[in-house]
Amino acid sequence: MKFVALFLLAAMSAHAVEIIAHRGFSARAPENTLGSFELAWKHQTDACELDVYLTADGKTAVIHDKDTKRTARVSLDVAKSKQAELTALDAGSWKGKEWAHEKIPTLEQALATMPKGKQRFFIEVKCGAEIVPELKRILEPMKDRAAQLAIISFQRAAVAESKKAMPWIKVYRLASGKTKDRKPTDLTQLIADTKADQLDGLDLGAADFPWDAAMVQQIRNAGFGLYVWTVNKPADAQRFAKLGVDGITTDDPVMVRQVLEKP
Repeated sequence: MKFVALFLLAAMSAHAVEIIAHRGFSARAPENTLGSFELAWKHQTDACELDVYLTADGKTAVIHDKDTKRTARVSLDVAKSKQAELTALDAGSWKGKEWAHEKIPTLEQALATMPKGKQRFFIEVKCGAEIVPELKRILEPMKDRAAQLAIISFQRAAVAESKKAMPWIKVYRLASGKTKDRKPTDLTQLIADTKADQLDGLDLGAADFPWDAAMVQQIRNAGFGLYVWTVNKPADAQRFAKLGVDGITTDDPVMVRQVLEKP
């Protein structure tokens, strides 16, 4: 039995675990910009993750925070601003002068960077279900590339409505291991809710869940895909790969690739 286990571990290829560049190659480039996504694709990441909000005029802006202060040095409330106001901002200079040309992209602009083939985007909805009609409008023409798209969110209504509107897209529920009042997340209830919403799996925080083989098995028994975020240490990347997760989200996809390719 021990020999079989060792054989199975050795047989697991580096590509068995999907490497997802968090907000693009955010370790080297300004997060959630076209430059960050393009750099990640250049380095052969399996996927990129991005964050998207609905703007005041019913369009999209790819940005993580509720306002633009941290990454654009001008404070605009994303939900109360028009798309054109947001996409005009410099979203790169904070990372370095060489990135000064980078702007806050629209979802369409971000998706246009995705190569044809197997690489894909994980689209994190940062607002609520109100964005779903606009998401559907943008994504429906890409139905033939369904395998290259996934939707994720902490907002239960957002993922549930996304799956109803676009059943052809993989949809995963994001969750931290602690609730807003710092209590441990009830994994059994989370699994039940995710199953009730007919989603495809879970995307869980690396830091505060009690990760072990039993936890992974509990999720697998529900028939779910399983992803983990955000993993930036080599030892952690190796540990999650050995636990058998489907994908690892990281700021540094090159580091994770190197770790997983080690014999």
